[in-house]
Amino acid sequence: MEAILIDMAHWFRPYQSQCAMAIIATLLVLFGGEISQAIRQLIKNQHIIVRTLVFVLVCAFGYGALTIWLGQMLAVGLTKIHDLYLIPSVAAIFVGLGLYAQKQRHI
Repeated sequence: MEAILIDMAHWFRPYQSQCAMAIIATLLVLFGGEISQAIRQLIKNQHIIVRTLVFVLVCAFGYGALTIWLGQMLAVGLTKIHDLYLIPSVAAIFVGLGLYAQKQRHI
């Protein structure tokens, strides 16, 4: 079993950056509503132009920058996981996110 997990990890390594981005994107989907609601509360008394500008900056640039920056950080973190534990760790992350999404009625 160890050999299979290590072989799978060797196959997976070139794709870990994309996987990290997928994890971060999933987190932003799951928590994006709460983030947007918090920002909405902060700017609710501002002029429509300010609110629109903040919305564009947060959605277009903020979430994109967060996805890239956090994705890179997570990809670096994935490189530090031993090959034997990489595939189970990534699978556990996705299963955990799926369970959380189901609990929160996202799916």
